[in-house]
Amino acid sequence: MLHTHNLVWPIEDDKGQPLNQVNIHTIAVGQQRELTRHHQHDDNQLLWECICLSTGLTSSELKKLVTPDFNSIREQVLELMQSNASTLLDGQFDLNEPTLLIPIQGDDGQEKTGYKLCPPTVATTELMETHQDEWERTLFISASCCGFTHQELTRLSLPDWNQLQERLIDFLQQPADFFRQEMLKS
Repeated sequence: MLHTHNLVWPIEDDKGQPLNQVNIHTIAVGQQRELTRHHQHDDNQLLWECICLSTGLTSSELKKLVTPDFNSIREQVLELMQSNASTLLDGQFDLNEPTLLIPIQGDDGQEKTGYKLCPPTVATTELMETHQDEWERTLFISASCCGFTHQELTRLSLPDWNQLQERLIDFLQQPADFFRQEMLKS
């Protein structure tokens, strides 16, 4: 859980219990992709479902909220969905060996708390282009550069996923001097 919103106007939950605060947590990239598939042409419904998933509130509980409380919750959910892990973690953050904001369970059953990034080779980027759709290309290059499997990647929280994608874009678009300057700053 990353945020708590104390309701200005408390409500009763679906069980008739008082609800004074809403805990807001990140969702996994795989969960968000699944919701996107179900609501391809309805951004409002997609956001609604993401808010339900992120807060644990039912649709009927969300409807009981007053609009100002809902607006605050929506804003915090969107912030978590769009943020990078480095902006949410306290302290220094290593772009090349990131610590996960939300650890995941690896395919081997072990907890994964971070990963090491390696820039792709030209051969790897050429192989990436052979995949049929953007999602498959993204999974391929992500797995190639960080060592996670496709399934492990879908378990990443959106901030962790966003962090990885930002760095991969650097690898794919920036010249060597960009990274040389980074190393000099360290």
